[in-house]
Amino acid sequence: MKSNFSGLVVALLAGAVLGVLMAPRSGKDTRKRITNDTDKFLKDLQDTITSGFDSIKSQYEDTRDNLASKYNDVVDTAASRSKSAIERTERNSKY
Repeated sequence: MKSNFSGLVVALLAGAVLGVLMAPRSGKDTRKRITNDTDKFLKDLQDTITSGFDSIKSQYEDTRDNLASKYNDVVDTAASRSKSAIERTERNSKY
């Protein structure tokens, strides 16, 4: 799947470059357009990567918080049961 995606990206970029180079424009206009298109592509790629990292970070933080909450619940339950067991043992030892 990854190689298919890479091939698709390369084909799209090659097609775009060929399309721009074959267009009936002057060399100066073509170079300017290539520069602008490249800048736009890189900015879009940077935005996509940043968005992806933000999403991963958010998922990590949510998972961490959920695990911490579950851990605290388990510790509280264990502490409560231990306290109850100690209290029962103390009551039973008085009789």
